[in-house]
Amino acid sequence: MVLGIGEGKMDLELNSYDVTLGGEISGKLVLELNSPKNAKELRVELVGEQWQTRRGKRKKVGVYQYKEVLGGEKEYTSGEYLFQLQAPVKTGIEKKAEEGVAGAVLGAAKLLGAVSPVEYYVIGTLNLPMSLDINKKVQIAVR
Repeated sequence: MVLGIGEGKMDLELNSYDVTLGGEISGKLVLELNSPKNAKELRVELVGEQWQTRRGKRKKVGVYQYKEVLGGEKEYTSGEYLFQLQAPVKTGIEKKAEEGVAGAVLGAAKLLGAVSPVEYYVIGTLNLPMSLDINKKVQIAVR
Protein backbone atom coordinates (compact mmCIF):
# COMPACT_ATOMS: atom_id res chain seq x y z
CA MET A 1 0.00 0.00 0.00
CA VAL A 2 1.12 3.55 -0.63
CA LEU A 3 2.24 5.35 2.55
CA GLY A 4 0.10 3.14 4.78
CA ILE A 5 -3.23 4.17 3.27
CA GLY A 6 -5.69 1.29 3.55
CA GLU A 7 -3.55 -0.68 6.03
CA GLY A 8 -6.42 -0.94 8.49
CA LYS A 9 -8.60 1.09 10.80
CA MET A 10 -9.13 1.85 14.45
CA ASP A 11 -12.15 2.66 16.58
CA LEU A 12 -12.51 3.96 20.14
CA GLU A 13 -15.47 2.78 22.22
CA LEU A 14 -15.74 4.84 25.41
CA ASN A 15 -17.86 4.00 28.45
CA SER A 16 -18.76 7.71 28.70
CA TYR A 17 -18.24 10.77 26.52
CA ASP A 18 -18.95 13.13 29.43
CA VAL A 19 -16.73 12.95 32.53
CA THR A 20 -16.11 15.08 35.61
CA LEU A 21 -12.80 16.72 36.49
CA GLY A 22 -10.54 14.09 38.02
CA GLY A 23 -12.82 11.32 36.76
CA GLU A 24 -11.87 8.20 34.88
CA ILE A 25 -12.29 7.64 31.17
CA SER A 26 -12.35 3.97 30.28
CA GLY A 27 -13.00 2.17 27.08
CA LYS A 28 -11.77 -0.11 24.37
CA LEU A 29 -9.51 0.52 21.39
CA VAL A 30 -10.54 -1.75 18.50
CA LEU A 31 -7.83 -2.39 15.93
CA GLU A 32 -8.76 -3.87 12.54
CA LEU A 33 -5.70 -4.56 10.37
CA ASN A 34 -5.61 -6.01 6.86
CA SER A 35 -2.47 -7.94 7.83
CA PRO A 36 -0.13 -8.07 10.85
CA LYS A 37 1.90 -4.85 11.25
CA ASN A 38 5.21 -4.17 12.94
CA ALA A 39 4.71 -1.01 15.00
CA LYS A 40 6.73 1.05 17.43
CA GLU A 41 3.88 1.60 19.85
CA LEU A 42 0.14 1.36 20.46
CA ARG A 43 -1.08 4.20 22.66
CA VAL A 44 -4.14 6.13 23.74
CA GLU A 45 -3.99 9.75 24.92
CA LEU A 46 -6.23 12.35 26.46
CA VAL A 47 -5.35 15.79 25.12
CA GLY A 48 -6.79 19.21 25.88
CA GLU A 49 -6.61 21.96 23.27
CA GLN A 50 -7.66 25.58 23.48
CA TRP A 51 -7.99 28.36 20.90
CA GLN A 52 -5.97 31.39 21.94
CA THR A 53 -5.60 34.79 20.29
CA ARG A 54 -2.35 36.72 20.55
CA ARG A 55 -1.47 39.80 18.53
CA GLY A 56 -4.49 39.24 16.32
CA LYS A 57 -3.51 35.68 15.42
CA ARG A 58 -5.67 32.78 16.51
CA LYS A 59 -4.14 29.35 17.04
CA LYS A 60 -4.92 26.11 18.83
CA VAL A 61 -2.62 25.39 21.77
CA GLY A 62 -2.18 22.12 23.68
CA VAL A 63 -2.93 22.64 27.38
CA TYR A 64 -3.22 19.07 28.70
CA GLN A 65 -1.85 15.63 27.76
CA TYR A 66 -2.05 12.24 29.45
CA LYS A 67 -0.66 9.20 27.62
CA GLU A 68 -1.21 5.48 28.24
CA VAL A 69 0.97 3.02 26.31
CA LEU A 70 -1.02 -0.12 25.51
CA GLY A 71 1.86 -1.95 23.86
CA GLY A 72 5.48 -1.40 22.86
CA GLU A 73 7.44 -2.30 19.75
CA LYS A 74 6.15 -5.57 18.31
CA GLU A 75 3.94 -7.09 15.61
CA TYR A 76 0.25 -6.17 16.01
CA THR A 77 -2.79 -7.99 14.72
CA SER A 78 -6.47 -7.08 14.84
CA GLY A 79 -7.84 -7.05 18.37
CA GLU A 80 -9.32 -5.14 21.28
CA TYR A 81 -7.32 -3.29 23.91
CA LEU A 82 -8.87 -2.01 27.16
CA PHE A 83 -7.67 1.29 28.60
CA GLN A 84 -8.24 3.80 31.41
CA LEU A 85 -7.30 7.48 31.36
CA GLN A 86 -7.36 10.09 34.10
CA ALA A 87 -9.26 13.32 33.40
CA PRO A 88 -7.50 16.50 34.55
CA VAL A 89 -8.00 17.92 38.02
CA LYS A 90 -7.95 21.64 38.77
CA THR A 91 -4.92 22.51 40.81
CA GLY A 92 -4.97 24.92 43.73
CA ILE A 93 -3.28 27.52 41.53
CA GLU A 94 -6.01 27.21 38.87
CA LYS A 95 -8.74 27.49 41.51
CA LYS A 96 -7.13 30.64 42.96
CA ALA A 97 -6.63 32.07 39.46
CA GLU A 98 -10.39 31.94 38.95
CA GLU A 99 -10.93 34.07 42.06
CA GLY A 100 -10.38 37.81 42.53
CA VAL A 101 -8.67 40.00 39.94
CA ALA A 102 -7.10 37.09 38.05
CA GLY A 103 -10.52 35.48 37.71
CA ALA A 104 -12.00 38.73 36.43
CA VAL A 105 -9.23 39.05 33.83
CA LEU A 106 -9.69 35.42 32.77
CA GLY A 107 -13.46 35.92 32.55
CA ALA A 108 -13.00 39.04 30.40
CA ALA A 109 -10.54 37.21 28.12
CA LYS A 110 -13.06 34.38 27.64
CA LEU A 111 -15.86 36.87 27.00
CA LEU A 112 -13.79 38.70 24.37
CA GLY A 113 -12.82 35.44 22.68
CA ALA A 114 -9.11 35.73 23.49
CA VAL A 115 -9.33 32.44 25.42
CA SER A 116 -11.80 29.70 24.58
CA PRO A 117 -12.92 26.68 26.61
CA VAL A 118 -10.62 23.66 26.57
CA GLU A 119 -11.66 20.97 24.09
CA TYR A 120 -10.73 17.41 25.12
CA TYR A 121 -10.05 14.48 22.81
CA VAL A 122 -9.21 10.81 23.26
CA ILE A 123 -6.74 9.78 20.54
CA GLY A 124 -5.68 6.23 19.74
CA THR A 125 -2.53 5.68 17.66
CA LEU A 126 -0.71 2.70 16.18
CA ASN A 127 2.73 4.15 15.41
CA LEU A 128 3.91 2.53 12.18
CA PRO A 129 7.52 3.10 11.07
CA MET A 130 8.01 4.41 7.51
CA SER A 131 4.25 4.71 7.02
CA LEU A 132 1.25 6.79 8.07
CA ASP A 133 0.05 5.95 11.56
CA ILE A 134 -3.37 4.40 12.06
CA ASN A 135 -5.31 6.58 14.49
CA LYS A 136 -8.71 7.68 15.73
CA LYS A 137 -9.72 10.92 17.50
CA VAL A 138 -12.93 11.27 19.56
CA GLN A 139 -14.07 14.44 21.32
CA ILE A 140 -15.31 14.21 24.92
CA ALA A 141 -16.61 16.68 27.51
CA VAL A 142 -14.72 17.20 30.77
CA ARG A 143 -16.67 19.29 33.32
